[in-house]
Amino acid sequence: SCLRLENMSDLQTARIIATEEDRVNCPFYFKIGACRNGDRCNRAHLRPTSSPTLLLPHMYPNIPETLAIANDEDWDDDTYDRAQEHVETFFEEVFLELAAYGEIEDLVVLDNVSDHMLGNVYCKFYNEDSAQKAMAKLGSRFYGGKLIQCEFTPVTDFREARCRAFHETRCARGGLCNFMHIKHIPKAVKRRVVRDMYDEHPDFQGPGKYRHRRSRSRSRSPRKKPKKGDEKKRQTSEERRAMIAEWNREIQSGGVLALN
Repeated sequence: SCLRLENMSDLQTARIIATEEDRVNCPFYFKIGACRNGDRCNRAHLRPTSSPTLLLPHMYPNIPETLAIANDEDWDDDTYDRAQEHVETFFEEVFLELAAYGEIEDLVVLDNVSDHMLGNVYCKFYNEDSAQKAMAKLGSRFYGGKLIQCEFTPVTDFREARCRAFHETRCARGGLCNFMHIKHIPKAVKRRVVRDMYDEHPDFQGPGKYRHRRSRSRSRSPRKKPKKGDEKKRQTSEERRAMIAEWNREIQSGGVLALN
């Protein structure tokens, strides 16, 4: 774990830390990196001084379509398509921007609508040095016309932090759930941005399994190109930024949606 816990005098204390049995430490902050009570919480928030995972609070700029789906309102296919296109474009742009600081293991965008989780983005790097570098640099950058907030978070396992009901069936609490509702990013999009990350940063080592697969693929004949119309045309970085800027002008902030 990224946390350096002190005064752990016995195994019993270690077993109950940040659980409902623990009357000292907040279990929600420990698992999710956010608590609805904030600084008013009557339990301690163990804030790590270092972690491979960064929390960028409220970075994702929801549009009416994404909020309608998150709130489980009535929506049609067009609403879903517009919302999905928006989050996928955001994911790709931010993933590749953050990869400038180091090799990324995972990036998640939350679908929750409660104040302490709305628009939260988590970026987990493969090592803490990359997260330290990003932490130092992001504090002076802007996104959507707002200064980026950034903090280390104790979250290192998104599977433990997510709401199982939301990801397996349906969550009865909807967007107000206190566990992570992670926005869906298709595997094809994730594979593409990971491939782009390694193409743009050949110095990245990559996990062993990926390195092995990568070296084998180079020894084979090139993959067949998809037939015309089988694959969506990839936008350039400028086109993606222009699209997001247009979307953002339709909501109140009206800022230019780009990392500056």
